Amino acid sequence: MTKSRGAAVAAALASVLCLSVAIASAPARADDTYPDSRAWTRVDASAAPQNLVVERRGTRQPQALVARRLLAGSRELYLSSADLATLLRGTRAWQDELLRLQVGVGDLLFTVTGGSRVVLHGARESLLPVPVLDHDGELWLPLAALLQVIGPAAGLDIVWDDTAGRLVLGAADDNVDALVVEGLGEGTAVHVRCREALSWAVERPADDLVELAIRGARADVAGLGGAGPSGTVRGVEARQDGDRLVVGVRLADAASEHRAYAVDGGRDIVVFVAPPTATADGAGVGGETAPDPLAGLFPEAAAARPLRTVVIDPGHGGGDTGAVGRQGTMEKDVNLAVARELKQYLERDGSLKVVLTRQRDETLDLDARAEAANAAGGDLFLSLHCNSWFDDQAHGFETWFLSPAGSDWARSVEAVENGAAAGGREPGDVEFIVWELVQNRYISESSRFAEFLQARACRALGYPDRGVRQAGFRVLVGAFMPAVLVELGFLSHTDEERQLGDRAYQRLLARAIGDAVLDYARGGANAGAGGTR
Repeated sequence: MTKSRGAAVAAALASVLCLSVAIASAPARADDTYPDSRAWTRVDASAAPQNLVVERRGTRQPQALVARRLLAGSRELYLSSADLATLLRGTRAWQDELLRLQVGVGDLLFTVTGGSRVVLHGARESLLPVPVLDHDGELWLPLAALLQVIGPAAGLDIVWDDTAGRLVLGAADDNVDALVVEGLGEGTAVHVRCREALSWAVERPADDLVELAIRGARADVAGLGGAGPSGTVRGVEARQDGDRLVVGVRLADAASEHRAYAVDGGRDIVVFVAPPTATADGAGVGGETAPDPLAGLFPEAAAARPLRTVVIDPGHGGGDTGAVGRQGTMEKDVNLAVARELKQYLERDGSLKVVLTRQRDETLDLDARAEAANAAGGDLFLSLHCNSWFDDQAHGFETWFLSPAGSDWARSVEAVENGAAAGGREPGDVEFIVWELVQNRYISESSRFAEFLQARACRALGYPDRGVRQAGFRVLVGAFMPAVLVELGFLSHTDEERQLGDRAYQRLLARAIGDAVLDYARGGANAGAGGTR
């Protein structure tokens, strides 16, 4: 090293030394929180514990949590890493020699070090306003670590009330908005309104209790509230069970019956509780057994109204799944598969034009289905659906036609199929008066065709005849032609669900319905042929 270069280095060192002395001797500014550098991590071991209250969204059950203002000269609250991990239901991994701690929350890892303000999580670094402290063999984290770093990164919605010393902790992505109870005829409907379509199942663990479990549902249960006595329902309570929301519906009468369905594209899940007088057996409307429809039945109107165009409506579709069986069979898929088979079967005869209201898995407004049928110049409208009921032994084939619902069973089925209409609106009595004035001849003919189809299909399928029923199905209201709604079978019945998902059985259903349609179109010439072709 040359003399000149050594002199320059010496001068630089002298300048740095002088600067350091000047800084050390400079008076502290009034707004300098920590004039003593050692105070940055100085622990106030005498800091008294302060009790916080923690509530979890969904339960709102209070839980005590101890915090301390450990940093000398600071008002920041600190939580022990053990309490923090317990609060977040997380894990801890401690490296004693490095004063380093890893806190695991779900799939995330957060790394902190005693005396440091840095929090590492993944490839990111966050800087806390105050450092992590080492006290009494434990690392303590400032509350800011939870509120500003860990909570947001873990997707937690955390509300801190400094005045009350209260933390409200929960998931930020609740997807259940409301629990609503309303009367429906003589029964009661319990609605669980979600922000998205979710899978669900219903069980009846006791005679007076129905439980709806919605997988993937997250809710502030305290915010949802419950419900007291209302009609056939004695009370409703909700609880969060892990990744499921469980809604318990207490029945006013243990003999009451229930059914469950989803409307509004699967976002509104409904449990309907009917009084004990509502039945799901083979009785006809009003509880009377329907007469044998094959006895001198065939409608004279068929000759006056030639059947040239048949419109087939596969119910539900898109986000509106309809009923879902225990094995995951979706009503919308069965409806479309049978509709396609039926279209092919009828077209092979060559005498009819056949139109489908939907040809793929898509959402279609109920009013739009009737409009499509009218635009096609349809002479007969068939809407295909699948049934579901609380009694898993209920099975069979049902045919419905348009008329104000005559029983609570009919009203509940009506509510299921009408739910996809805008706003879930049900046709009222005034609306029916208007449509009956316009469609009087069609309603009468619809009733006769429904009885003919029901008898022919049940004989072909070997099912007991459950009778023809009537209800106010919106999808039938706007059709200027004879119109019926067919329930192909019960997805709530294990064997029938398996059959409904089988392509061979779907073809059998299509053939049974198709034979009835063709015989109807030909004036019933083959009515005594046993439904074969």
